[in-house]
Amino acid sequence: MSRMKIMVVDDNTVNLATVEQELSDRYDIIPMLTGRRAIKYLYRETCDMILLDVQMPIMDGIETLREIRTQENGVDVPVIFLTAKRDAQTVLEGSKLGIVDFITKPFDADDLKMRIDNVFKKLGVLPLENEELAQRVNNIYHELLDLEEDKVKKEIEEMLQFKMDDEILGRLNNVKIKLEADNYDGALEMVEHIMEMLDYMLDNVDSSALTPISMPEIITRLNATMDDLDSYKTAEALDRLKELKGYELPPDVRKKVKKAVDCLKAYDDVEAKKIVDDMIMFVNESDEMKNKKSYGGYHSSRLN
Repeated sequence: MSRMKIMVVDDNTVNLATVEQELSDRYDIIPMLTGRRAIKYLYRETCDMILLDVQMPIMDGIETLREIRTQENGVDVPVIFLTAKRDAQTVLEGSKLGIVDFITKPFDADDLKMRIDNVFKKLGVLPLENEELAQRVNNIYHELLDLEEDKVKKEIEEMLQFKMDDEILGRLNNVKIKLEADNYDGALEMVEHIMEMLDYMLDNVDSSALTPISMPEIITRLNATMDDLDSYKTAEALDRLKELKGYELPPDVRKKVKKAVDCLKAYDDVEAKKIVDDMIMFVNESDEMKNKKSYGGYHSSRLN
């Protein structure tokens, strides 16, 4: 994909140089010292975004944007205002002219990059990476647990604008539909399902290629892992857990295994032992429940 072009309009040469230095590694930067020069450029050329200073002499940002919106190459281009003063009138006028964001000067370079990326993600130009998507879905899950349904609806509305995996997108839309129908439990269940899907994606796991494993075998492997941790054999414990991820585990167990692996990678074997111990208890209880169901006539061939 060709590099996107961002026009930066600011009467301060230092500001222009700073923005160009921060963004030139990923975008082609077109610096403009005046609004007039920006307008003249757009008569014949296009750009993918404009960072526009509001306080400029002769022709300020509002006047410049009004003129840009009358041009074919400027009607739909996303514009972010750069302003040292975020007053109500500027916000109102900018909103009327379709600006997508405000960034207050002096700005933080990482915040600037994040804001730009978010705009391109909403436009579908950049994909929403699975790591960020997983974090957002996790936030939605906790907001649902806190019964903040309005906040969840707003978050999902924003996420539905992003470019992402079609299956995740469809399920997020399903969460929205369930909430609109006051089906809170169904929405929560679907969010949990999305979280499980993203866990598989982040681990690059093909669920169809996973090897079946019985509950007793899971318990045996977890007990061996605990023995390694008790003997300070951290590397061996880590290898056991990584190997376990290649099996067809219950979703809750897979999440805990992943968390324990992350702890061991961070040399937090104390927390890892707590997680492994918790898994052993959980799997033991699940196995006992399965045996009771099997005794009563129900039998799961998948776990045996």
